Amino acid sequence: MSDNIPRWAAKAVEHALSVRRIVYIAGARQCGKTTLLDQVSSPGADRRTLDDDAIRRAAASSPKEFVARTGPGPMLIDEVQKVPDLFPAMKMQVDRDRTPGQYLITGSTSLAANPNIHESLAGRMKTVRLRSLAEGEFLRRSPGFLGGAFEGDFAKPPSGYDKRRIIDIAFRGGYPEAAALPPEERSDWHRDYLDTLLARDVRDIQEIRNLPALRRMAVGLAGYSSKFLNKAEFARAYEVSKPTVDTYVAALEALYLFDQVPPWTPRDYDRAVKSPKWFAADTGTMAALLDWSRDGVFLDEDRSGKLMETFAYHELAAEADLAGRCRLYHYRDEDKREVDFILSDGEGRLLGIEVKSGSAVRSDDFKHLDWFRGKFSPGMVCIVLYTGDLVLSFGSKRYAVPFSSLFGRS
Repeated sequence: MSDNIPRWAAKAVEHALSVRRIVYIAGARQCGKTTLLDQVSSPGADRRTLDDDAIRRAAASSPKEFVARTGPGPMLIDEVQKVPDLFPAMKMQVDRDRTPGQYLITGSTSLAANPNIHESLAGRMKTVRLRSLAEGEFLRRSPGFLGGAFEGDFAKPPSGYDKRRIIDIAFRGGYPEAAALPPEERSDWHRDYLDTLLARDVRDIQEIRNLPALRRMAVGLAGYSSKFLNKAEFARAYEVSKPTVDTYVAALEALYLFDQVPPWTPRDYDRAVKSPKWFAADTGTMAALLDWSRDGVFLDEDRSGKLMETFAYHELAAEADLAGRCRLYHYRDEDKREVDFILSDGEGRLLGIEVKSGSAVRSDDFKHLDWFRGKFSPGMVCIVLYTGDLVLSFGSKRYAVPFSSLFGRS
């Protein structure tokens, strides 16, 4: 089922191949990078995966010969981070020949976090982030929420997505293989996925021998999703040093298990908090690591709020990744005013979003958005995401918008 779902990132990759010499698809294991290659690769493309021991040894032995292209199509290299010497070899090739679309490569770890990769390919390579499947992709809808939201224009959303259904979707997560399993099997899949990932891929970025401690840290960080991470408190709770926390958290982020959302910080307002918020990259993995139950989350306001804000982050980020200069932030200040998400379209326009787990919205739910707009961005569109079915106007560019509006357009 999920292997055949068209990925929103396919068009972004195809466009990047038409203008850039190297295109890098970055994302966690099992998020669908190989499927995306099938959707964008041209006939006759030379495809090689470095998960194959023999191919990896050949690449490491003769990197220049390995990257020598024999046809007009792009060379496709899966898990390229496993042979760091391929990067200077590709650089030499594309510096001799500036034709776009020469290499389409994938990786399951952040290249910037790999101490053995010294060539950034700056100016030569475009990175496209691939996340686990967004709900709009499962529904085979097209991305289009953000483009309309900046204008206060919302397509008719699919109905029937109440709080319980959103929680069910969040528990499923977006990894294609897990989504295809019966619900009772998915938690085991997500936990096994983490164990395999830590045992297999963490060595590409860090020399971490205490994998059980790293796994405990992953569970702890899942509990901080949608929150601020106080690393000193984290170190005390896990009885490790702060440098160890820094190392472990950086490794988990480099594996695309967790993301940071930076703060929106105005230059002339010193009361804004400058710390990032942390989010689990996939809500199914988050719920499994925390050993949550659907009914328990539904009845617990704190847990449901945390899970649904993380789910909203995933859906927004999946579209923002593809929207050129669109950037995703959060806002909080010392007076405890907070806006869950601030999006910038790169043209000076801002979009403010608050996440609400309930189905009723009041004017008071816009109070922090109203303050932010009055202080920093008079034209900002303000949105409260909720679990109803209708887009409701609260006047003056203030809207209650169903969660299902995040799922794109039909």
